[in-house]
Amino acid sequence: MKQTFETAMARLEEISRILAENNVTLDESLKLYAEGVKLLKFCNTKLEQAQIKISEIDGDILEA
Repeated sequence: MKQTFETAMARLEEISRILAENNVTLDESLKLYAEGVKLLKFCNTKLEQAQIKISEIDGDILEA
């Protein structure tokens, strides 16, 4: 399944909840943290792409 912004955000929320509960080992915490960093980078990239697309659309409207 292709990852979407929404699924990545949902997983980030889940990771945050798991880490906040402190019911995992240090090794598992590190794995979850690393996964979270990757998801955050993915989400930031998606947001940057959306911002570029919005700017392009706004530019098209202004030119019309």
